[in-house]
Amino acid sequence: MRLRVALALSASAAPLACTPEPASTVEMRQTVVEVVDQGRAMAIEDAIVALVGTVDPDESLTAIADAVVAGAATSVPCAVVERPGAVALRIWFGNKDTPCPFAGIGFSGTMRVVYTRPDGEGLLASVYYEPLRGDSTLLDGFSQLTWAADGSQRMVTEIRVDTVTERQVEVQSDRLLSHVDDALKVEGWRRWQTLMGSWEADLAALLLAPAEFMPHSGLAAVDTPFNHTIVLDFIHEAGAARVRANGGRRDRLFEISAEGEVIDAGDG
Repeated sequence: MRLRVALALSASAAPLACTPEPASTVEMRQTVVEVVDQGRAMAIEDAIVALVGTVDPDESLTAIADAVVAGAATSVPCAVVERPGAVALRIWFGNKDTPCPFAGIGFSGTMRVVYTRPDGEGLLASVYYEPLRGDSTLLDGFSQLTWAADGSQRMVTEIRVDTVTERQVEVQSDRLLSHVDDALKVEGWRRWQTLMGSWEADLAALLLAPAEFMPHSGLAAVDTPFNHTIVLDFIHEAGAARVRANGGRRDRLFEISAEGEVIDAGDG
C-alpha cells in the first residue's frame, strides 16, 4: 500500500513527456469531494468501534458484552440498549429528529453487534447497521472487527452509504486501526461505486483527531473512474483542514470547511 502511494508520487514527478494527460482541476476537486463523503462514513464506523470495540479481547464473550452494555449506558445514556442474547446487543439511538450524540456525531437509527470466536480463540465483533444514521449520513450493511496481538484492530466493511449530497454509494473497505497518542491511525483500502464509476483509495498512515472526519496528516492514492491516480496529502494548518491533490502535473490545494464544503484554494 505504501509502495503504491510512493509510486504514484514518483509518477506525478516524472517528465511530462512520459506521463499521460493529467487529471483536470474538476476531477481533482471531485476526488476530494468523494473522500470527504467517505470520511463522514468512516467517522461513523470509527465511533462505533470506540463504542463496541473498547474491550479486552481475552475476556469471555459474556463478560465482553457486559462491559459494552455498561460502557454504552455511560457514554450514550440517550440510547436504548437491548440484550437479545448473551453475546449480542441491539442499540437504538432514537429518531433522526432527536439524535443521540456520541463522539461528536448525532446518531439515530439502530445497530446490532454479536461477539463470537470463529476459530475458538480470536475475537470477532460483527456489527450490523439497520440502518444507522450519523448526522446526515446513513449507513446500511455490516462491518467485521477483529483484534491483533499488538492491540490494533482490523475492520472489514461492506455497506451502502446515503451521503449528505443525497447520493447512494456502495462501499467495501479493509482498514487497520491503531492509536498514536490521541489520534486514530488508519491504513488500508476503500473502494466505492457511484454513478460516475468505480473509485479506489489506498490509505497510508492517516491520522484523525477525535470527532474529526478529515485526517490531519497522511496520504491517499485514489484511482478515479477516469483512468487517473490522484494523490492526496492531508494537512492541518491554522485550524483548517486542507488537502493537497496531485493528478499528474502540479499540486492543487483544497480547503475543507467544518461542514465539509470543498473550496478550491488554487495551485498548491
